[in-house]
Amino acid sequence: MSQPKYSKTDPRKEPHWKTDFSVDWDATDYVSRREFTRFLGLSSAGMAAGTVLIAGLASVGARPVPEVPPLRLGKVEDFPPGSSSAFEYPQKGQYSLLVRHEDGTFSSYGQKCPHLGCAVYYEPREKVLECPCHEGYFNARTGDVISGPPQRGLSLVKLEIRDGEIWAVGGGGH
Repeated sequence: MSQPKYSKTDPRKEPHWKTDFSVDWDATDYVSRREFTRFLGLSSAGMAAGTVLIAGLASVGARPVPEVPPLRLGKVEDFPPGSSSAFEYPQKGQYSLLVRHEDGTFSSYGQKCPHLGCAVYYEPREKVLECPCHEGYFNARTGDVISGPPQRGLSLVKLEIRDGEIWAVGGGGH
């Protein structure tokens, strides 16, 4: 009768891998591929459902944009062509900038630069809006970025001219 190459009682004759990984599990403790895949699928679906639920709850609690009453800025003739004027709009502590162009038309934008929040000002010689913090330049007629680090343009303030007076009537949020 031939003897086995190793015996269960003699640790010197066990295969090398058994001494390195000496865990002795029953077959009932193993997780099958099917069970593992089911676990991954269900946990992924649970995370996706949780994300949708959180986003849904956040949108329910979102505050609506407050209605801002129109603000009279002054008579049209009070603003000479090529000038600018800062005013507090749409809320207290938020400033906007009114620009009267050389051709007599008006533009108005939120004064806060979208890059880091510095106040922009009108540069009449270049006819641009400039942010002095990082040399961001904006088109004075459209509010679009010309150059510099800002990734988007200035927020537009809607204007109306009523009976020779200029009014800010919306927009300008920061």
